[in-house]
Amino acid sequence: MAVVREPSLEDAADLGRVHQQCWVETYAGLVPSEFWEHSTEARRIGMWERMLRRSDPKRRLVVAEGEGGIVGFALVGAALAREHPDAPPAVPLEVRMLYLTRSQHGSGIGQQLLDAVLFDGEAAQLWVAEQNGRAQAFYRRNGFVPDGIRDPDAHRGTDLAAIRMLRPASRVD
Repeated sequence: MAVVREPSLEDAADLGRVHQQCWVETYAGLVPSEFWEHSTEARRIGMWERMLRRSDPKRRLVVAEGEGGIVGFALVGAALAREHPDAPPAVPLEVRMLYLTRSQHGSGIGQQLLDAVLFDGEAAQLWVAEQNGRAQAFYRRNGFVPDGIRDPDAHRGTDLAAIRMLRPASRVD
């Protein structure tokens, strides 16, 4: 298993690298080659530097660290309408990101990440690429179901559509 911890600003470069690696591993055959001219490791590092400098009391962000460094991360926060303007949030909490390098798929680290940011019984929503069946299966195992909402333009500059999945609140004994 990996060590799951909160990241610091010093992790921005590793987060950007892993974020880009996960995108390439997952979507290289599904997006046009021009997409990668704008989706770069450098841009992702900058995004992580900005995010880690900002305080957000509603944000839950963790990284998974293996022997070679960061291998994945998860982010939960307030559901945002701006990313999917035609679909107002169904619940206040959203799993915004959960990425794990392909070499770690099936290791249990994805579950560790989700469990660290989304607590038992919490209702949440997330958006997942319609073409990413593996991720959808993972979320279904964790109580998420598609609610029928689809965003065909979720990732501008690609043919990737996203579907929304919801997990209802449940009573925890």
